[in-house]
Amino acid sequence: MNVVAVIPARWASTRFPGKPLQAISGKAMVHHVWDQSSKAKSVDQVLIATDDQRIADYCDAEGLKYVMTRDDHPTGSDRLAEVATKYPADVYVNVQGDEPLIEPESIDAVGRCLLDNLDRNIEVSTGYIEEAADDQLDNPSVVHLAPTLDGCVLSLSRFPIPFPMVETTQRTVHVGLYAFTGAALKRYSKWDRGPIERAESIEILRFMERGERIACVPVAPGSIGVDTPEDLAAVEAILGDKA
Repeated sequence: MNVVAVIPARWASTRFPGKPLQAISGKAMVHHVWDQSSKAKSVDQVLIATDDQRIADYCDAEGLKYVMTRDDHPTGSDRLAEVATKYPADVYVNVQGDEPLIEPESIDAVGRCLLDNLDRNIEVSTGYIEEAADDQLDNPSVVHLAPTLDGCVLSLSRFPIPFPMVETTQRTVHVGLYAFTGAALKRYSKWDRGPIERAESIEILRFMERGERIACVPVAPGSIGVDTPEDLAAVEAILGDKA
């Protein structure tokens, strides 16, 4: 099946404007995400989806394939849905443009998870890290995922779920990797954002609020989402140690 990895990259981040082009070890952050996505064995094509000419100009200069999209998309997955109308594929993987340390194996795992669940009429998949670190439990930037026993998402929240009222249990951390069929993206783009999605600001809840199941799979820990200049410095330090 044809798999396209799409990297949404917008300029107007509320907390960190222009972050896709912030330099990390001499290369724009979105370029690092491109490199990692290109290493995924299951991916046939990598596209950067942007609404900003400055990012497009960088892609032109560096030979990175991109597609211009509208500037009014509320989420990266809405931007993916527009890409899907222009680039036919069987599977679209949303790779966050602010995850320069994302592991190619994680991209492969989420894509494979979707393919393995198509016969269950599940058209969306995502990933999670099996154990939350202590400093993540009270961080609202961290999304927690509670999995079902049959490999689907039971719940997603910025609150550290599940609550240990009777017993403590392992808490897992959601990773913002999503794989969709084209049909799933088409449905997604036609729906309004539901009250829970708006409250939590977790885009994949749009499916769950409408009763659709999402498959999930454990992926490698270690990726850092860049939301602040401090996050950027932490990623640069890690990449410097690997050099």
